[in-house]
Amino acid sequence: MPDCELAHRQGTNTYRSEESVAYRMNQVRILLCDAVDAKLSAYGLSALQWGVLKALFDGRARTPSELYRILLSDSGAMTRQLDFLERRGFLRRVRNELDRRSVYLVLTDSGRTTICETVPLIVETNDRQLRGFTQDEVETLKLCMDRMIANLG
Repeated sequence: MPDCELAHRQGTNTYRSEESVAYRMNQVRILLCDAVDAKLSAYGLSALQWGVLKALFDGRARTPSELYRILLSDSGAMTRQLDFLERRGFLRRVRNELDRRSVYLVLTDSGRTTICETVPLIVETNDRQLRGFTQDEVETLKLCMDRMIANLG
């Protein structure tokens, strides 16, 4: 039986969630978000809000529904983030001329400037989390995580 079935073999009485890969991945996510939030606090942004702006900046999303699929957020939470970012002047909502029920999201000059100023902070935090890893280890980690994503997707 492959090692990946260890949790199944242990049974419910001996399985310890804090020893699982999922638990550790969640810990990394929480710590990374906290570190990014601290770096972005001077800009009044959170990690999620920065992720919204970066997805728009990169052209990976143009609509709210594309954003919540990319960022794995629900529509209500995404709407609140978009409202906040629009009030701050980082983005604008523009009605779709062909379908008035939908909107496009457009990054403003202020949003673009903020992304350009903050990318080095995010890169610094990313480098910090990978301190001590070799390039081969980073590539292996990415491959393993890609496989987990494919398994669950």
